[in-house]
Amino acid sequence: MHLRRALLAACFLFTSPALADADRFGVTYLPGAQLVAKIEKAPDKAEGSAWIDLFRKPGYGAVLVRRTKPGRAEVHTALTDVWYVIDGAGTLVTGGALVDGKKTEPGELRGRAISGGIAHRLGKGDVIEIPAGVPHWVSAVQGKELVYLTVKVASPSP
Repeated sequence: MHLRRALLAACFLFTSPALADADRFGVTYLPGAQLVAKIEKAPDKAEGSAWIDLFRKPGYGAVLVRRTKPGRAEVHTALTDVWYVIDGAGTLVTGGALVDGKKTEPGELRGRAISGGIAHRLGKGDVIEIPAGVPHWVSAVQGKELVYLTVKVASPSP
């Protein structure tokens, strides 16, 4: 029930042109109940991880993520991530270095883990900012799942 309420609130801020049409002012609205149903039924896009792109615009975007297992470590070279945990708990490791890191697409690196990072225990209501270029990795999911909203913001080139 709390997940539904949090997602409904998130819908007022972040919606998806891919999931609904914009109104005459360019505003897109997606009812929270529809978003909850979609993320609960979303198939894994990577092992133990499903996501819905709420929107992607030049310079920013938002993604709703549900994890049931740890993921791969990653680095976004040009995007800062801001996470808001909607439900569940897990451990996010930030900083350090990717283990067995490889470029997967322009501006994106993935690895199997992080060495030398800092572990953060995340829970409902927590917010964390991960600057562009900083490795991050959900190394553990406590309980059934970890559900969070990620706002992605383009970072200026140095």
